[in-house]
Amino acid sequence: MGRTVVIVDDSKYLVKQVVDFFEGYLGFTVCATGHDGNEAIALYRAHRPDLITLDITMPNKTGAAAMKEILREFPDAHILMISAVRGEAMLECMNGGAKGYIEKPLKFNDPAFIDDFKETIREIFRESPG
Repeated sequence: MGRTVVIVDDSKYLVKQVVDFFEGYLGFTVCATGHDGNEAIALYRAHRPDLITLDITMPNKTGAAAMKEILREFPDAHILMISAVRGEAMLECMNGGAKGYIEKPLKFNDPAFIDDFKETIREIFRESPG
């Protein structure tokens, strides 16, 4: 694929899992990781990745708020929400411009989960040229 990704989540353990998955299973280059919404915005500006993953619930600035700021500045940004939050908050993110959603807990030992995750990534990039 040759694509780049920035991973942002307040759980360092989860960040490591997601980094390993993107690099090992999807062939992405992880150009940076962060742990709150403010870092997400700064890292997106600095790296302009093909994709950024955001948790909804993070300190300092939520993933939803970071998503809005990133999309205001970069309307073509590809944002994947990875969160245990469901319902209205997730719908707001999807309606607000997130391209996809992966629900926690992440089950990287489950082949069906891995297939669903891969399909979500394919769908995100199918929407855009290139």
